[in-house]
Amino acid sequence: MDREIVEQLMRLSDEEKAILNGQKNIRKDDYTLSDSFIVNSKKMLNADKQMDFRLHTRFIDFPEHGHDYMEFMYVYKGKITHVIDGEKIVLDAGDILFLNRHVRHSVLRAEREDLGINFMVSDAFLEYIFHNVQDNPVMSGFLKRNFDRAGEGEYLHFRIKDNFPVRNLMDNLIYALAKHAAGDYAILTQLVSLLFSYLSFYRETLAGGVSVSSPDALLKQNVSAYIERQYPRAKLSELAFSLGYTPEYLSRRIAELFGATFQQLLVGERLKVARRLLVSTRLSVDEIIRTVGYENQSYFHRLFREKYGDTPRRYRMKNFSPKQERE
Repeated sequence: MDREIVEQLMRLSDEEKAILNGQKNIRKDDYTLSDSFIVNSKKMLNADKQMDFRLHTRFIDFPEHGHDYMEFMYVYKGKITHVIDGEKIVLDAGDILFLNRHVRHSVLRAEREDLGINFMVSDAFLEYIFHNVQDNPVMSGFLKRNFDRAGEGEYLHFRIKDNFPVRNLMDNLIYALAKHAAGDYAILTQLVSLLFSYLSFYRETLAGGVSVSSPDALLKQNVSAYIERQYPRAKLSELAFSLGYTPEYLSRRIAELFGATFQQLLVGERLKVARRLLVSTRLSVDEIIRTVGYENQSYFHRLFREKYGDTPRRYRMKNFSPKQERE
């Protein structure tokens, strides 16, 4: 890594100087706007940035906290220990730990030579690059659950010490953020998309991951995943059979968990896919209707108009993007 950046990382922050001079606790007001110690993106990300990084505060135990954004830590040097749900996660040099916005954790005291780099990533940034990782078997589900406001805590732990391509990519990402300029946003989106792709390609680097999920959260994930995969032909009876429930019981549980019926969830997914196809492909409207699982065109047109306030053809005329088509 660039020597100037390493020296910048090693330099004591004002907070660390105060701790070495006797400050006993983390000043929570520097991080949060809430009493429950949720680290706030408005505190950590400047207005002109959707992503940034900072060195993890050393010389003190960092108390349990959450985030209102996705964070990941890369240990450049030394060792950093996180505690999640009572379990110690020890990160050595060359490890990456992804933490979704729902997980709470604490971090044990790090010393001067322990360099853990925290990357803060806004939801807007992740949503922008999400289409690049929709088929990524490792990261796509993790990101979807990060966006879910009712999601559960989850983390992914990668060991990349012996993987030169990923380590080199991390160095490039740190360099791009350290030398941030107004035109770097496109570079950052490409680097993070490539990082997610590399971590999926080199699956042996995944050392562990846990979803701190309740039975209700797992059921929601199963229902959502089934509808997203099978929306053209999805049936409540088929899903109920695969999960070992009666259709009547599953229907009631879905209504309780989602505040909507299975049919309403299915219609929502079909319309979402249809909207995406309208603005990003040149498929005809009739082809799109059949693709998402409808035979009755007038019924589809009514549903679409109720959802988006326009006919499919007019919606396409207003929103079609050649850029999206290329992507």
